[in-house]
Amino acid sequence: MKQENIKISVIIPIYQVEKYLEKCINSVLEQNYTNIEIILVDDGATDNSPFICDKYAEEYENIKVVHQENAGLSVARNTGIANSSGNYVMFLDSDDFWDDPCAIERLVLRLEKTNPDVLNFSYKKFYEENNEEKPYFENIIDMPGYIRKLDQLEFLTANNLYIASACNKLIRRDLLNGNLMFKEGVFSEDIEWCAKLLVHSKTMDFVCENFYCYRQRNNSIRYSISDKNCRDLTDTIIKCFKIANKAEKNIKPYLYRYIAYQYGTFFIVQAQAKNEQKECIEELEKYKKILKYHIKNKKIQILNILCMVIGYKRTCKVIRIIYKIKNQRYR
Repeated sequence: MKQENIKISVIIPIYQVEKYLEKCINSVLEQNYTNIEIILVDDGATDNSPFICDKYAEEYENIKVVHQENAGLSVARNTGIANSSGNYVMFLDSDDFWDDPCAIERLVLRLEKTNPDVLNFSYKKFYEENNEEKPYFENIIDMPGYIRKLDQLEFLTANNLYIASACNKLIRRDLLNGNLMFKEGVFSEDIEWCAKLLVHSKTMDFVCENFYCYRQRNNSIRYSISDKNCRDLTDTIIKCFKIANKAEKNIKPYLYRYIAYQYGTFFIVQAQAKNEQKECIEELEKYKKILKYHIKNKKIQILNILCMVIGYKRTCKVIRIIYKIKNQRYR
């Protein structure tokens, strides 16, 4: 498909972000590549966000607005998918933004070259307190021209490049059918979705393009960890094991690497939760051997060693104590 014929649908779920919304939308409108449709999904916002959306839709023909009652991020993304018409779909959180007007043009050139179902790309964290930017991936290269999916998955998972985020991926629209909709009403919805994406896609690619700015906000949901956060993460990790068990044999090792990293995140999540997560820890202990699959991630290796030496439950307690001391230091 020629470059000018590749249409990109950018889905932006919106809720209570009037402070950041214009910067987010403008960063898409400023792209040199013009065959882009922007789908703004107002998820029942009660601030000025709905009016900002309508203002942009009146001014720009390629912007579509959908207003709905508040139902959460997953529902908003699914609404965006249902209203999209592009060849490929991208997700952009409404408090984040892109900082390179040539980014989509380069991604589309890569699509022309490798024709993947999923094009992964790098991103950076943006700390709004001091406007500091930090790349999430370091010392990385574009994926070599692998043709076989297994070689592609080996590159991605061995280099820790396949992560549980919908926002660093350009996905062929045809893939997003009933099997790849976001699960509604849960936190950590990206984890299970990305596991399914790994299974259902026929080809993947990766490019080092640090244009996505992932805003770090102190008042965002990612900094207030509740019992539901931990419960949902636990259930999602277990569901990923079920996905792996049903997957083709040659895909399983790469799913296990991916799950091992997600399993490792639970140690940190439970450590920062307000309440101890005894029930979740009890359920996840039986899966601790998964950590041995991620042999090239130093943090996962350390967790695996700790679990073997002092046990899974004690490792959770030690990490919780460390975070408690750390939090007290910064108060």
